[in-house]
Amino acid sequence: MKALWRALFLSTLAVQLSCASLPWSPFDTEARTEARIFEAVDRVWVDDLPGAQKQIADVLEDAPVNPAALVVQACLWLEQGDLEAATRTVERLAAVAPRQPETHILQKLIEERRRTPVPGWGEAMRRAWVDAGAPDLEKQGLATNLTLRVVPLSPTVWERTQSAEDRFVAMLADDGTEDQERWLADHLSELQDPRLMLSALQYFQPREDRQPEVRARARQVLRKRLAPLAAVEARASELPLMLLLVDTSLEAPLTQEEMAVLERLASLPLYTGTPMSQLYADAERRLRASGVTHPSTGPFMAAVMSIHTAAPYRLLKRVDVTKDRLSAEERIRLGRSVWTLGGRVASGTTLLEHQMGFRLMEQGAGLMGDEEQLALAASELRQGEAIRTASNQILIARWPLPSLFREWMKASVAHEWEHLSKLVEP
Repeated sequence: MKALWRALFLSTLAVQLSCASLPWSPFDTEARTEARIFEAVDRVWVDDLPGAQKQIADVLEDAPVNPAALVVQACLWLEQGDLEAATRTVERLAAVAPRQPETHILQKLIEERRRTPVPGWGEAMRRAWVDAGAPDLEKQGLATNLTLRVVPLSPTVWERTQSAEDRFVAMLADDGTEDQERWLADHLSELQDPRLMLSALQYFQPREDRQPEVRARARQVLRKRLAPLAAVEARASELPLMLLLVDTSLEAPLTQEEMAVLERLASLPLYTGTPMSQLYADAERRLRASGVTHPSTGPFMAAVMSIHTAAPYRLLKRVDVTKDRLSAEERIRLGRSVWTLGGRVASGTTLLEHQMGFRLMEQGAGLMGDEEQLALAASELRQGEAIRTASNQILIARWPLPSLFREWMKASVAHEWEHLSKLVEP
């Protein structure tokens, strides 16, 4: 075995030495240029516009016809409000990449800004993207990916604070590591915010790539702490629904007792009392207080992970294995509960809540045999899928325009469904 490893090591070393002696390749220069462009983009996202401007000017001095560098420079001029300089850069871009969708979008974006010189970029970008044919920038855009690079926030937060709540919010933003999970599982008593406790219960759901015993222990602790709160909940079904379904098998049919509880929960007026905007504001406040100066997408991701759709998803799956075991009357009763609960979920402002809610409503309508409601739910789901596709195609985070990104994020946080629906308006 040692001889085998030695042979492998020597062969690898030989390849490395032979590569070191290879003649110069143009790909080396391209890779260095791309790395320098990435450095400029990184400076943009930490608000170092002068540094980014100098970096991209240096790149263009060495590679004057690089389309990605020209896009970055044009965006920098736009970010600083210099439409004349942006126009000159886009003219250079059009000369070297006339058919790139980014070229057309930037041309139209400048036109929109000249026509309507008001603060904000969102509507101008939407119009420019639509005018360009609503291209899929992931497939048709520049080969050099200018997407905002997400920097993990947990290392900073975990170094600066011992607060279990603040550390957990960073885990929601980053997904967390196994070591962090073990630490949090040992400090769950320090979570005092009921909303964070519920988010932790969802977070510690079973995952194949994580430690099952740690997660099971955490869920047991959290269920015990949350049960008294669920017992007195009189308005929102979110917490009691989670406690009803967590740790139940997705293949297990609903019991008569569980269906009775679902009827009671369907009578509650809300699914959740915490809007996305509050989740975002709370996450951003905690991250900044923990030393994160540029939280980027962190608060948004933490807020999304605090939208509790695990229980609705489990309900969807368990109803599916229950429906064929029910009498006609039981199907109608369960369908009514599922339809109503789905409507509560779908009333949320996010695309995630809309789609999950209407999946339940579609299922409920099917159980009741209500063709009209079934068609309504199916139509809403198709609309949601079209919106999701459009959002993935416009790729706002791919444009190094921080003010555009912040505006887009703010609108999505306020009411994502209404905001993104504009992408598919006729």
